[in-house]
Amino acid sequence: MTNPITLRRNNDPYTSHESANKVEANQMEKIVWEVIDSFGETGCISDQVQYALAQYRYSTITARYKALKDKGLVIVDGTAIKGESGRNQQKMWSSRHYLHKSVTDEDIAQHQAEERAGI
Repeated sequence: MTNPITLRRNNDPYTSHESANKVEANQMEKIVWEVIDSFGETGCISDQVQYALAQYRYSTITARYKALKDKGLVIVDGTAIKGESGRNQQKMWSSRHYLHKSVTDEDIAQHQAEERAGI
């Protein structure tokens, strides 16, 4: 659970403190995580998350990435892909899909051949 105190600085105006307490950070984190997770093993960049969540403001979406990474729910490994702006964006994966190796048709054929050969 994200503590609202971490969403603002101590020297921010009282309006920032009020806003931080009203933000439903955990709900928004869940929404952003579900979109990232939906990309599976291919992962995604921020542009793709924003397209999927067009009803939310850019800052509302991107502010959730850090908490998701800190909680270990989203993995970033330094891989970057060019975004719509032409600048590189880090690729993100849901931790449950990161480094998950897909079983290919070739893997299945190899396994079947090994079973027939008694290996």
